[in-house]
Amino acid sequence: MKKKLLALAVAAALPMVSQAATADVTIYGKIHTSIDFVDPDAGDSIYDVTSRASRIGFKGSEDLGDGLKLIWKVESQVNVADSGTYWKGRNAYIGLAGGWGTFLYGRHDTPMKMSTGKLDIFGDTIADYNHGSQTGAFGGLVDIRADDAIAYVSPSFSGLTLVGAVVPDGDYDGDGDFGGGYSVAGMYNNGGLFLSAAYEQLDDLFGGADANHWRIGGGFDMGGFHIGAVYADQEDITGNDYLTVNGSYKFGNNVLKAMWARADYDTAMLNDNFDTWAIGLDHNFSKRTKMYVIYADSEINLHTTNPAGEQSGLSFGMVHKF
Repeated sequence: MKKKLLALAVAAALPMVSQAATADVTIYGKIHTSIDFVDPDAGDSIYDVTSRASRIGFKGSEDLGDGLKLIWKVESQVNVADSGTYWKGRNAYIGLAGGWGTFLYGRHDTPMKMSTGKLDIFGDTIADYNHGSQTGAFGGLVDIRADDAIAYVSPSFSGLTLVGAVVPDGDYDGDGDFGGGYSVAGMYNNGGLFLSAAYEQLDDLFGGADANHWRIGGGFDMGGFHIGAVYADQEDITGNDYLTVNGSYKFGNNVLKAMWARADYDTAMLNDNFDTWAIGLDHNFSKRTKMYVIYADSEINLHTTNPAGEQSGLSFGMVHKF
């Protein structure tokens, strides 16, 4: 009897095993944590261990024939340092892709965020250029991951890629707008040259603001050298224009990085400039594992616990991708 039950169980499991073996599913992720020391001009020093956009994701595709395939992704941020909010939604979508481009809908980075992502060489660290990033900085760029996004990414036209997204107005406010917000971007990549421009209408996408902003970016890579810059007009939403310039040099398994940024405020309550700069060194043990050290100084803030006033900070981090 036991042998018969075992045989039945194996027979029942075989179709599921076969299906899993033929499904195109990839499990991936990243563990990124840092040990931070932040010293503000006013207030107590801060020592912290920070989980910096650590994540786990699943993605896959199915060939539908005639050059068409279905694509999907489900990705979540994981806090590996604290017991607070453990899971947080990142990009998650379903769509179709072919020679005509890619169509997807779900939760996704807006085209504006996509347009300069490769120019954020300190991404997910204490020197991230993002507004409201994990560092708590409020003087940086406004990058949005939009819920309910419907997006299209064109194929490359001799290095030029066009991206557009619309977010339906789903709050039943009587406006009747299909596009409660929209974002468009163009990116040109040829050899070592990268250029981008983007515009975004923000209805209900950023704290209920009905506003717009735009940005341009550029970068150039030659050998081990990189230089990049981004300028953004964000006066409608944060009251500032923002400029950041960065550069890096790769030698062996190491990358030396530096950046400078300025937030230029011109509002009824604030009319001043605030500078941020950082220098860092990455050491790559392999393609998947690296460690880094960063020193940063900001006239705005570097950490959510003490979000006001000038601060300097030292951050030691490790990153492993799988």
